[in-house]
Amino acid sequence: MAERKTVDCRGLACPQPVIHTKDALQGATFPIVVIVDNEGSCTNVSRFAESQGARVSVAQRDDEFHLTIEPDRGIPAAETSLAAGADPDANSMVVYVSSEGMGFGDEDLGATLMAAFLDTLSHFKGELSHAIFVNAAAKLVVKGSPVLEQVQQLEQLGVQVLVCGTCLDHFGISEKLAVGSVSNMYAIIETLSKAGRIIRP
Repeated sequence: MAERKTVDCRGLACPQPVIHTKDALQGATFPIVVIVDNEGSCTNVSRFAESQGARVSVAQRDDEFHLTIEPDRGIPAAETSLAAGADPDANSMVVYVSSEGMGFGDEDLGATLMAAFLDTLSHFKGELSHAIFVNAAAKLVVKGSPVLEQVQQLEQLGVQVLVCGTCLDHFGISEKLAVGSVSNMYAIIETLSKAGRIIRP
């Protein structure tokens, strides 16, 4: 059996587990075992490794997750997509939402404007590739959100909805996520870096 390389990411905050996994995958001798101590990091590392053409198996040991990463012979890495979303086209538009309301001043007005903004985005079908929700905007994609229907409509149109996992955890709403995929800072920055246009409400 091949000697396993172990990458200990316990105690590391997002996106460090993904970054360490990325470094380990470069010129790696498989298999690689990545150890993390929370479910969010487990999900993020798994998605990233799979996006690079790897196969991942997870074993939970008490409060730790041991991810064994091996090459997937059936899926060339060059043919895979970004973690938590397809690679945006150079001419595509990415929406970056970082608050519950649009603009500053009156909160009620800001909430009304945000609902109108998200609803209007549906008219840009074919141009919009991703919608990213960070910080307080994570509250917009959970059960009970006043704009949940608008975001779900975007996803139904093929828009990749990425939600900051650290933000969901911070507000204690991870279990309420109702639309989109839990993402991490590495995937978010990679998506933004490849976007043709970035707009913010």
